[in-house]
Amino acid sequence: RPATESLARMSADAWNLLARHRGVARLAGSASNSDTEAFARWAAEFDRRCRGSGYLSRARLTGVLRRSAQSRTLPLPGEAGLYLMGFDRIFPTQRALLDALRETGLPVEFEAPPQPSRQNVLAPTTDDPAELRTAALWIRGYLAERPDAHIAVLVPGLATDDPSLRAHIDRTFRQVLAPAQQTITRGEDRLPYEISTGTPLADTPLVSVALDLLHWTQQGLPLDRISHLLLSPHFAGTAERSARAEFDAYDLRPAVLLRPEISLDGLIEHIKTSKRAGRLTALVACLQAMRAVIGRRFAPNTRNTYAEWAEYIRELLLAALWTYAPDDLTGFEAQEKWESAIDELSTLDFEGARALPSDAIATLQTIAQQTDFALDSGDSPIQIMTPEEAAGSSFDAIWFLQSGDLAWPQPIAGNPLLSWPLRRELGMPGSDPSADLAHARDLARRVAASAEVAVFSFARDTSEGNQRPSPALTGLTLEELDLPSTLDPEPRIALEIIEDTARIAPLPDRPISGGATVLRDQAACAFRAFAQRRLFATSLETNQPGMNARERGNIVHNVLERFWNVVRTQSALRAMTTEARDVQLLRAIDESLARTQAAVTAEPTTAWDAAYLETQRTRLLTLGRRWLDLEAARQIPFTVVRREAESRNVQIGPLHLTLRVDRVDQTEQGSVLIDYKTGEAGAGSWLGGRPDEPQLPLYAVLTQNQGPDPQHPEHLHAIAFGKFRAGSAMELTGYEDQPGTLTRPARLKVESLEAQLDAWHDVLVRLATDFAEGRTEVSPKQYPGTCTFCAQRLICRLDVSALQQDESEFQSEYSAAEDVLA
Repeated sequence: RPATESLARMSADAWNLLARHRGVARLAGSASNSDTEAFARWAAEFDRRCRGSGYLSRARLTGVLRRSAQSRTLPLPGEAGLYLMGFDRIFPTQRALLDALRETGLPVEFEAPPQPSRQNVLAPTTDDPAELRTAALWIRGYLAERPDAHIAVLVPGLATDDPSLRAHIDRTFRQVLAPAQQTITRGEDRLPYEISTGTPLADTPLVSVALDLLHWTQQGLPLDRISHLLLSPHFAGTAERSARAEFDAYDLRPAVLLRPEISLDGLIEHIKTSKRAGRLTALVACLQAMRAVIGRRFAPNTRNTYAEWAEYIRELLLAALWTYAPDDLTGFEAQEKWESAIDELSTLDFEGARALPSDAIATLQTIAQQTDFALDSGDSPIQIMTPEEAAGSSFDAIWFLQSGDLAWPQPIAGNPLLSWPLRRELGMPGSDPSADLAHARDLARRVAASAEVAVFSFARDTSEGNQRPSPALTGLTLEELDLPSTLDPEPRIALEIIEDTARIAPLPDRPISGGATVLRDQAACAFRAFAQRRLFATSLETNQPGMNARERGNIVHNVLERFWNVVRTQSALRAMTTEARDVQLLRAIDESLARTQAAVTAEPTTAWDAAYLETQRTRLLTLGRRWLDLEAARQIPFTVVRREAESRNVQIGPLHLTLRVDRVDQTEQGSVLIDYKTGEAGAGSWLGGRPDEPQLPLYAVLTQNQGPDPQHPEHLHAIAFGKFRAGSAMELTGYEDQPGTLTRPARLKVESLEAQLDAWHDVLVRLATDFAEGRTEVSPKQYPGTCTFCAQRLICRLDVSALQQDESEFQSEYSAAEDVLA
């Protein structure tokens, strides 16, 4: 559909160009390739249908007026005649109409050329951002001296489809001319400038919500759009917005979704299973009201007229409590434009067409995308527009941006549906570079004469190369000035030093949530541990198609837990045939995947879901076979005595934690602690004063010192990562006190495993004590690596971009412990 719409717009543009240049009659026989030949057929058929139905296209109107004037049937305005203003370019069909009007005796007069300005300035700048800042600063100074002045900022590239230029202009002018609008707590006021080319109506917050709600009637929405709806003030009222935000952050985003999209019914089911359901009654009522309207009006195969769809769309949005806040100026004006867009949808009934709901919604979205939206200027003193739009107007001052030779005059691309010989014959823009340059020079002279002061600026350095003044400025007398692109430095303000005597509240006398991750965060950065474990400042999760790495890891844990719940010992594993192994392994895989499938039963199961789960089943079976081969080949026999076992209220230093160990094996020599890993892992992550992975060292220390469970043997024989992953890295790697226990042992840095346990005890107690005592300094272990994906960067006040990769600047007291352990 987008390709069809683009081709339709290109065809309409070609038709308009032909009509303006009186070239419709010359189209036949002008084709030079398959595209121009196809357009010639379309144009002939379009013209035939219009004549047969009595329709008049807008492009043909000027020609009809000319013929009426020649036949003296056109009502004329009398002796006053016509006075034409703002015509930079007269098209052939317009010139023919004016000639016909003159032949009737009607006076036709063009406005007199404006008087040259008193000052024309050429302002080169270093680059594009500097050009914008220079313009904004000059305008601010000009308005400070002349508050009643009207200023035009002319931008040749403003009418292009590149939205980034408009965004850059808006951002820079807002910073310089309306800095108060930068604060998030300030209400929406009118800006001192207006950009003539607004944004698409479909991109405004209010209308984007409306379009999401309409698309929701036909299919599930991506999770990010659901989050957008839940957090939006334009949907389902505002009474439960806090509860909706919590539901989005803590229930919806972490949910297991094979496809990160949710239907309306699926969202209702998710809410029903949430512990926040009691606080979301208004949201559920709104969703149910929408579901009722969808059931009555939006069945997929229903066909209605566009006028009926306009009525049903309004009915759905009313049920969704779609609206804008009373003080939302953008929302108020966007709704007015939206109502006009729906009315435009109704006008498509002129041929009695009946459309499916998906087609009606897509058509309305196209209308909204092609509708330009900008806040009413309210007589803003600064008008930002294209040079063509300023024709016929006068200002106190004009600033002409992008007047370098690489930016202006912009090359005019001819319409590819019209052959080059035809475009050249008709003298269309873009067919004669010398004519285009002459037109640009005329425009520059007109601009220079439209204000008392005219400033032409350009960036010397651009991504395309070095620039000089545009050749279109030839003939103008320009005074070259270097204008400042930065604000004058503000006077320094004396800093006041305040002693921070605040103290962190003592920890509650109960287990701290988070388990070993508390110590992992404390080792990475004390402030991170404080923010995440005591302030509960966490980042929002994001979903992706299929299961993410954490979900895939959880399934591996669950599969191995279920398998060893039945098999238990190495001798039993060795006694099984290959077929029996596969049967038991597949049973564990299917039960684990069934849990995942049950988690997404709120959504209809598709062929994609089934294929994805089958792919995961095959992957787990392949990896599981290799893992069991590794287990069977271990030299020392073992019995799996604990699987995903939880130990509550265990103590390390002043902290009480709840821990879970993936697996504990019993051998004749003692116990083996195993932590499954589906990613990269190694024994080095246990070492140092700030270990990256303290979970197994913590459990090992507690096993040796406390015996958290009677089933635990007190002698620790080995500690290992079980690397369950594709490739050649599937292994048991870690520390052992007797050769043959692990498949890939690492060399101890101290004399024995027992000595390593003592060193771990000291490190972990230190970390636990620091956390309990409120050590909250910003102290990343390795920077900027530690900070790169940290969720606390918004509040820790550490400018990561300024960090130097020199650990000596941020060494903490842990350094001594690291040196000893190394």
